[in-house]
Amino acid sequence: MKRTFSAGVFLIILLAALATPPTAPAQEQALADPFARLETLTAQAESGGIEAQRDLGLYYLFTLQDGTSALPWLEKAAARGDAPSQTAMGYLYEEGIGTAVDLKKAIAFYEQAANQDHPVAQSRLGYLLKSGAAGKKDLASAAKWLQRAASWGDAYAQANLAEMFEKGMGIAQNYSLAATWYSAAAAQSHTLAQRGLGRLYENGQGVRKDLVKAYMWYSIAGVWDSVGEDELPPDDPRRRLRKTMTPKQILEAEALATDWWIEHFQPK
Repeated sequence: MKRTFSAGVFLIILLAALATPPTAPAQEQALADPFARLETLTAQAESGGIEAQRDLGLYYLFTLQDGTSALPWLEKAAARGDAPSQTAMGYLYEEGIGTAVDLKKAIAFYEQAANQDHPVAQSRLGYLLKSGAAGKKDLASAAKWLQRAASWGDAYAQANLAEMFEKGMGIAQNYSLAATWYSAAAAQSHTLAQRGLGRLYENGQGVRKDLVKAYMWYSIAGVWDSVGEDELPPDDPRRRLRKTMTPKQILEAEALATDWWIEHFQPK
């Protein structure tokens, strides 16, 4: 059975690293008749161009949701040193799309692209090394790759790096840097980073203790509208904060969370 999947943020960042995006007519053709576009891409890929092979592989992967057909074309381009294709191959092996899950192969492909400064590859490589998903953890290497990806603006890398600084995972504990990287990822709507930033404000670690800001970030990471204490999930940190905050502080925090939502998610 063919597996279907959502590319999500991975696709957005991956495509941002690629060459010129499809023209409007090409996009319209793909939407109207995806297989007509496939014929054009196939002819170009069979001529041997690296970018054409990569584009065909990504078209199979994300437009036609066919990982099995995507793999050989992406593998061809990856073998010729194309970093986005190497990153996509890592993704296929990490998620088991069009092939069996093989985290060691995923790491190998991510490492090839990471050495070419591909931020998504650096981010995924750092995460896998941090989690030890493919075997023994390598926190020192994880921190190195996450720092590189974080500097490119990758929110996932920023959040993972912040956690490492917060907990002293393979690097010296530094709450100030944890707050810096959590803030960067939180601004990009990374939920775990928003919760982490709320935690730092609650405990006064790396930032001045501020329960209003803590409650605000917890709210942004959770539900957005005002809810009563009995409606919060049992593990929601706002339950704890409500015991020490005044009603005025809670209203202020909820208003700040709403303002953040409006600013970041209003239609463009």
